[in-house]
Amino acid sequence: MEDNIKTAEVVKTLEAEVKVFANSQPYWAKYLCSEMLAGNEISDTIIDTAYSCLLEELGLKEETEKPEISISYNSNASDDFKEHLSFDSLTDVEGVNALTENQIIELTKNLTIIYGANGAGKSGYVRLLKNTFYSKDKKEILPNISIESGHKPIAATFNFSSDGVKVSLKYPDNAGNGIFNQFAVFDGDIGKKHLSVRNDFTFRPAGLRLFNDFNAALEKLNAKLNSDIQTKTIVNPFADDDIFQGESEIKAFITQLSHNSKLEELKAHLPYSNEEKEKKTQLDKQYDDLKIALAQKDKFLKELQRIKVQLATRKLNLESQNLLFSQTQLDAVISTIAACKTKETVAQKEGFEKFKTDKVKNVGSTEWKQFIQAAENFASTQEEIEYPEIGDNCLLCHQSIIDDVPKTLIRSYWAYIKSVAEQEARTENEKLIKIKEEYEKLDFDKFPEDDTVTAWLKEKYETELTKIEDQLKKQAAISESIISSINKKNDFPLVEMQLDLDSLDTISTEIDIEIKAFEEDEQTKNLADLLQQKTYFAHKEKLVVRYTDVEKLHNNMIWVNKANKFNKQSFKSQSTNTEKRISKEYFNIDYINAFNDECEKLNGNFGIEIDAKSSDAQSNRQLFLKGKDPSAILSEGEQKVIALADFIAETNITAINKGVIFDDPVNSLDEKRKSVIAERLVSISDEKQVIIFTHDLVFVSSLINYATDNSLLHECHWIENRNGNPRQVWLRNSPSYEKVYRNAEPVKKLYSGANKDECAPEHREFLVKSGFTALRTCYEVLVINDLFKNVVQRYNERVSVDSLSSVHFDEALINELLDNFAQCCRYMEGHTHSDRYAYRKPELSNLNEEIQRYEVIRNKIRSSKKS
Repeated sequence: MEDNIKTAEVVKTLEAEVKVFANSQPYWAKYLCSEMLAGNEISDTIIDTAYSCLLEELGLKEETEKPEISISYNSNASDDFKEHLSFDSLTDVEGVNALTENQIIELTKNLTIIYGANGAGKSGYVRLLKNTFYSKDKKEILPNISIESGHKPIAATFNFSSDGVKVSLKYPDNAGNGIFNQFAVFDGDIGKKHLSVRNDFTFRPAGLRLFNDFNAALEKLNAKLNSDIQTKTIVNPFADDDIFQGESEIKAFITQLSHNSKLEELKAHLPYSNEEKEKKTQLDKQYDDLKIALAQKDKFLKELQRIKVQLATRKLNLESQNLLFSQTQLDAVISTIAACKTKETVAQKEGFEKFKTDKVKNVGSTEWKQFIQAAENFASTQEEIEYPEIGDNCLLCHQSIIDDVPKTLIRSYWAYIKSVAEQEARTENEKLIKIKEEYEKLDFDKFPEDDTVTAWLKEKYETELTKIEDQLKKQAAISESIISSINKKNDFPLVEMQLDLDSLDTISTEIDIEIKAFEEDEQTKNLADLLQQKTYFAHKEKLVVRYTDVEKLHNNMIWVNKANKFNKQSFKSQSTNTEKRISKEYFNIDYINAFNDECEKLNGNFGIEIDAKSSDAQSNRQLFLKGKDPSAILSEGEQKVIALADFIAETNITAINKGVIFDDPVNSLDEKRKSVIAERLVSISDEKQVIIFTHDLVFVSSLINYATDNSLLHECHWIENRNGNPRQVWLRNSPSYEKVYRNAEPVKKLYSGANKDECAPEHREFLVKSGFTALRTCYEVLVINDLFKNVVQRYNERVSVDSLSSVHFDEALINELLDNFAQCCRYMEGHTHSDRYAYRKPELSNLNEEIQRYEVIRNKIRSSKKS
């Protein structure tokens, strides 16, 4: 018999899930998990060691050599799980063996077959998929060994979609993304690893305690880190003008000091030489002399700058007020008043009219409603029984309620207060109150007499000021009307009133012109230049004394920034969510049932038994056949069936898996077994994506037939290695598509798509190339079906001798067919071309010409008869 069968590692076991969690953690967390899983008490020493490792990871401490932590089980479960996920296409493959670049493999949501003979390039794609998706056999991907240099890095783009959102992931850049773990690969090597003597299976009861212990340790680590952060977090004392007065490059650098600052830029200002000290003394005298001369001019400039700032602030305030007097806002106010009146009218009609009586006045008034509401609220505080009942006392007069009349009246009051109409009326009233409050708090005295801006405007721009004040008065009148309308609930129309603020922009521009005129004064420029120079030297002098302190502050900033990147909540949430998930989802019986079910479906009922045991609080399983090792009894083909059953069961018991990929799953199997497996894989494609690489044409035919019988979406692509262009992928092209290519309809569809006005040039070129590829297949099928009359059929061992009587060879027709075929092939890359018909870049018109040429020869052959 063959090598020992290795039974599947079961992903969904408590122990496996716990180890997945541990293995996914950084070193410090993995160290904690290893200690906890070993049953060790988490002492202060362990916490200190983990904290030291955490500081190393954050870059806060020099890295040290640490021992490797081994957690035996490595699962590929992912927190990036997506409920609805589809693998749409594989593109941009580079650097993988000798695979041709710029190939596209499109995938259906059900079944996709990639057919190719041995050596065509399937294995290169499978190696890529094994290293990208969940696989028990990841091997190194080699570059093209046929060339000595010019190798590109391994790269590929995996295009997915989830709930209508396109997701493109790069390999290897995005290799850690959990989406890749939602697809699994199976091939011969992986099948061997699915069979073993004994594997861990069920959970260890201590496993769930890991997560609570981990969270507790996480809190201790976070407390230590926060304590150190607080110690190193201090306010930048150099940002205050008390130390570095004025502005300079030095001051700007120190003020903006952060963890990203490059301190060597600051150090470049040192040292402070004796020559610079003398220069500073000269600058101080020059500055003081010039400043006295320009004192009056400077005072006027500062006033202009202050007025400009205050005017801009005032304008922003007025623009905000304008919004309340736009037609849209005013219409909204009137609409709300009208709605409130309507709701109150409805409430009146539906409610308090039935309570009116000559004995009590003002029934339905606001005071009356407040009285009823207060009584209802007070009644609810008395006892836990519903009030009132016969025998209860009146809350006001204390007389006993002896019959249904007062009881019914009081309960009617309660029902009225809670009625929908009353509630809606109250809601509309509350809206009106908010609107009224907004207008009541408006201040229309925007330019008070004692205001400096008002005084300045009155002196220089009195006309513009008067106009704005008049407009403010009109807004004030409208505001009073709105408040009055709300109080009276009078919804008469209001007309928009907007303040014209363009004049303020004009004034601001004129102020800028005046400021610029002052600043461009030569003496003013000289004073600013002197100030800048003397401030710089003063700051250099202080920097000599303060540099060490600045350096220490900078180092602390770097430390704190790195420390703040530690996200305790993220680790805690991951731990908590993982605990919840595995506690809820783990059922070891699922695997047993799934495995037996797959054996049944694959006609693999060989009497396999699953022996589950538990020792040292750890469960495991072993496959037996009548108490013996199955590998000592079963044939190679039977072992493959068991491995397939194990793989399918493993991927079907988890909601994470959204697709399975198979590489030649029927090697060494007989035709009957191939058919059974084909039927099962097609049925799986109804629930999730199935992608199959194979060189077996009989298997391809079975897959397509079963998919067609079950009306499942399926496509077959062909990988070819021909004439120096290896590993080319021909989409929707396979020898098994004979029936489809018995006429030119597939080619015409491609031509029609390319001929549409909205077809983009790049897509048109793709459709034209695909059209010629399809037309080539039409010629091949024409030879088999019409010229040879199906005497020898593909994928069928039987030769139809009786059909020989229908075969008619006409040399002229054969020569014409060969010529037509050669002319078709000259437009196809990767094909040998005759001297007569050299390669030509295909155009849309060429495709149409070749379609017509094919139709002519097809009609001639079909109409020819045996002479």
